[in-house]
This record gives sequence, structure tokens and C-alpha cells, in this order.
Amino acid sequence: MSASLLPPDSAAAHRSGDLLADSPQLRDMPGLPQARMLVEYIIGRRLRELDVSGRDAAGAFIDVEAAAEAPRRIIVLDDAKGVQTALLRSLAEVVVHHDRIDESRTAASLSDVPELADLGEPESAHFADGRAPSAGEGNPETWAVINAPKATNALAESIAALQARVSTIIVIGRSDSMSRAVNKELARGFARVDVSPGVGKHRMIIGSRPLSSPSLPSFPKHGVITHPNVGDLEVRAHGACFSGVKSDEGSTLLLDALIETLSGADDVTGTAAEPDSVLDLGCGNGWLLTAAMRATGAARGTGVDVSEAAVASARATAEANGVDVDIILGDAADTEDPAVAALGEFALVVLNPPFHQGTTIETDTAEALMATAAAHLAPGGRVITVFNTHLRYRDRLETIIGPSEQLGRNTKFTVVSSGGGICGTSAD
Repeated sequence: MSASLLPPDSAAAHRSGDLLADSPQLRDMPGLPQARMLVEYIIGRRLRELDVSGRDAAGAFIDVEAAAEAPRRIIVLDDAKGVQTALLRSLAEVVVHHDRIDESRTAASLSDVPELADLGEPESAHFADGRAPSAGEGNPETWAVINAPKATNALAESIAALQARVSTIIVIGRSDSMSRAVNKELARGFARVDVSPGVGKHRMIIGSRPLSSPSLPSFPKHGVITHPNVGDLEVRAHGACFSGVKSDEGSTLLLDALIETLSGADDVTGTAAEPDSVLDLGCGNGWLLTAAMRATGAARGTGVDVSEAAVASARATAEANGVDVDIILGDAADTEDPAVAALGEFALVVLNPPFHQGTTIETDTAEALMATAAAHLAPGGRVITVFNTHLRYRDRLETIIGPSEQLGRNTKFTVVSSGGGICGTSAD
């Protein structure tokens, strides 16, 4: 694949090179190749050296006025390291939206740009006269850049939120992860979909010419999860929420183990057989927390997640089932997160930690979540953790939380209980 969209001696190539040279601090940062590709594309379009697909525009008709205004504003979604934002703000007004608050904080440390509180109503996507564009009209001066997510539903929801407010959406990612599903989702809202040349390991898929009658999906999605011991639970999930409206296998095994433990609790000592409070660190769509509340009869429940999509999903799931819980947007892997520090103590903590950061396997987040669980565990309480068996977390749970025992296991997952007893009364 080519090392650049632009011919080496072109005016756009020289201008792109100068912009990159002005930001030497970004040279070795992850995410720079994609950011550089975006810079080349925008400058190449403006100088009429590239067409809409990112190819040589020689011989193609390009509207001079439109090229000069392409774009004045850029909405950037999920720029995990903030490198795209840092470079693009030299070319246009930039506003950003991150689903994950940890990524938002990382990006903010590099580029202090406005963060959209609500992706559905971006403040920058209005015409020059202040009028909001109607469906399919788009804003000719505003583009959006979406960093390709792993989940097609996450992409679909982002496109649906932006389609009426922009003239162009660029989905950028590694070539090997850019499936035809990206083309399909863009085609729901745009009359033209182009695939750029590959640059290094990266590629763009570009939607332009917004449709006046798009066929866009609606969110959150609705579903039902049935469990033999807790019955039917309504589930709601936004696009970026892990597992969507389905019950993931690990959480199901954890719930099975919890219910079996509760049914075997010893009441002889007078200790309550059921915990009075439940904390779910990384609550996702809220199904596990809602099911645990129903199974235990706990009076107080709290879910925490780093993802805005997960928090909105968990709140909707709990509400749909008439379960009163607090759902908090917070980074439970960050000991300095004020929302997490204020949680208090809980008799039961359930934990299904992630082990992927993008496509990379990592265990640091899981260890940080274990430490947070230990910090918010009431005396005599228990942490019940499910994890992929090959990760062998039991020793770490012993070290970080306390004595641990295996509660369940199948071919893929292991459930371990750590700490005091499953029973207990939490401190407020």
C-alpha cells in the first residue's frame, strides 16, 4: 500500500508536511498514521488535488467554491489518543465526542477542544444563519470523522445521529477491520459511498450527499433475556454497549453461581442470607445488575461504567424492569475518579472485567477494577468475578481482595468469590 494519499512533490503534500512538522510532540504517538491520512485528505480536497474518494483528481470536475469550504467544521468521534483532534484543529473548527470518559480525558490532555455533551445535537452543526439543517439537508460546511468501532451497531448509531447534520462522514480505521458493513451503514444515509486507497494499514470509507429520506436505525435496541431463576428481563442497549441486548456467557455463569451460593447460604449464625447492597463495576447494558437485584432482593444497587452508551443502556434496562438503582458514569479503573471514590461500601460486588483494549489483550484494567472492588467492599462482603479461564486471575484476586474460592467453571469462563462471606450488611 502507498505511504501517502498525495504525490510527494504536490503542493498538498508540502502543506501537510509543514503541518506535521509543527507538531513534533505527536511524532511517535499511536494514532498518528490515521491522523496524517485525514490531514492529507482534507488539504488534498481543498487544493483540488484529490477527489471525494481520496484519489488523484486530475481530469475530474471539482467545484472550486465547495472545495475551499471543505470543511469549516469537523466533528470527531472517539479519537482515543486525541492525535486527530490536535492536527485537525489547525484546519478547521473541531468539536469532539467520546463514548468513553477515559479516552475523553486522555484526548483533553493533548488538545483542549469542546466536547459535545449530546451527540444527537452537535452545537457546531448549523448553517451560517444559525438555522438547524433538516433531515437529509446536511450542513455543507461540516464533516464528521468516525473512528471505526468494533461493533456495527455502534457505527450505525453514530451515523444515524450525525446524518442530518453533516454533508460528509468519514469512517477511518485499519483496512483489515473495515468490512462491507461500513459501506452498508453509510449507504443507509448517503447517496454516495467511496472507499479510499489504503495508506499503510489504514483506509477511509466516505459517505457524502445525504439522502433526504434515509433508512436509519433507531436506538436503543430492545430485547428480552430469560433466566430460569429470575424470569424475563427487558434489556435496552445503545450501539456501543457491550453485548447489545444479549446476555454474555460470562455474566450468565456469574449469575448462576451467585444464585447457587445464595440458595446454599447458612442462616444458622444469624447472618443475613442475602446481601443488602450490590455494586456492578462495568455494568454494560445493566442486565447483570438488574438480575442480581432481583435475585438478592437488595435494597441498594449501583452500576458504574466508563461508557456513556453503557450508562444510558443500563439506566433504560433498570427502568424497564422497575428496578431502582443508581447508574454512574465513571472510570472504575482510575483511583482518582471522584464519582467512583464517592461510591461507599457494598455487601456484594460483581465484576466481569474486560480484557481487550481495542484488539489488544491487556490485564491492567482488570487488576485496577479488582482494587476498586476491594476498596468498596463492606466488612464481611464478597466480590464475585468472572473471567476467561486462560487469564488465571484467582491468584491476583487472592492478593488484591482476599481469600478466594471457585464457584463455577465451564469450557471458557471461571467464576471466583473473594473476600468475607456472600452475606453481610454494607455500610452506607
